Amino acid sequence: MDEKKPILRLYFAKIKEEYYNLSEEEKQAFMGKDRKQMDELGMKLLMTIDCRWSSEEWDFIGIEEWPDIEALEKRAKFEKEELEAFRYVKSKTYLGTGTRGIGEYGKE
Repeated sequence: MDEKKPILRLYFAKIKEEYYNLSEEEKQAFMGKDRKQMDELGMKLLMTIDCRWSSEEWDFIGIEEWPDIEALEKRAKFEKEELEAFRYVKSKTYLGTGTRGIGEYGKE
């Protein structure tokens, strides 16, 4: 039987000018709505890297862990239809599953 593995989502994000033009209250509302839905779906943020000082292409790179593909499908619909994230963030994502643990690469 196949073991059900969490889905990892690697993301690259560039914050758009439209986000910076929001009021502080609008930014807080956006982030609160975003975080609430991620928590409801069981997302775990494993890592975020701030690249603003070293990259013009991306502001942040991160890795999220999602319980299953269904949660990610709900997330994608939410990001597009309710959050309208495309208005505020340019992004690229890749999905995968974990393999060996950290420090295990190349060991037998």
